[in-house]
Amino acid sequence: MFSDLLTQHVATAHARQLALADLIGERDWELDLSTGLVTFGEDLRFPVQLLGTESHTDGSWLWAWANPQSGLPRELVTLADGVRAFGAEHGIAELTEPSFPLDQADGHQLALITSGLTGRCYYRGPYDGGAVFFHLEGVPEQPVAPERAFTVLGEVIQAYPVAHHAMTTAFLEQQGWRVESRDDLVIGLHPGGTEMRVDFDELGRLIKLSGQIRP
Repeated sequence: MFSDLLTQHVATAHARQLALADLIGERDWELDLSTGLVTFGEDLRFPVQLLGTESHTDGSWLWAWANPQSGLPRELVTLADGVRAFGAEHGIAELTEPSFPLDQADGHQLALITSGLTGRCYYRGPYDGGAVFFHLEGVPEQPVAPERAFTVLGEVIQAYPVAHHAMTTAFLEQQGWRVESRDDLVIGLHPGGTEMRVDFDELGRLIKLSGQIRP
């Protein structure tokens, strides 16, 4: 189901977003649909795949593949088509319904799941009345530094409605940490020697994050 997918992928995808923010900084953005390229500032340019749009007028999401009247080039929605096919295969309504309210799932949640499924980071481009979400191709993959892993976990539990214990375990395993897990505790050991200890209450909520970072 949708919430399980979000729990599984949100942390690694969020780490990709932090790396993208490091890369583009405060650069302005410009999206050219005729070329399928987004430009950040004067020096960064990447091919894109369109995901969909948020409307702030009626509070809804619209998938890019569900907007034929826009005349979008079909080659720019192949990723969104692939996500729809995945959703159909696994019975996930949010990935197959053309449009739905943002309180069911918003653009960030959908883009984070897509990031987890495809390994691509994404960008939210605001405009009057809404925002367009698109994924970037060709952005260099950056390993998640051990100290940033602590930041990622802290930010994710504040921002997204996910199962803390399952999210923590999935993230650390995806990042190559050795993980020991029980109901009230997850211990992670990074190959570089950093140790992380994550304590949970009886409801599975993260209550303490500690550890020792090795440079």
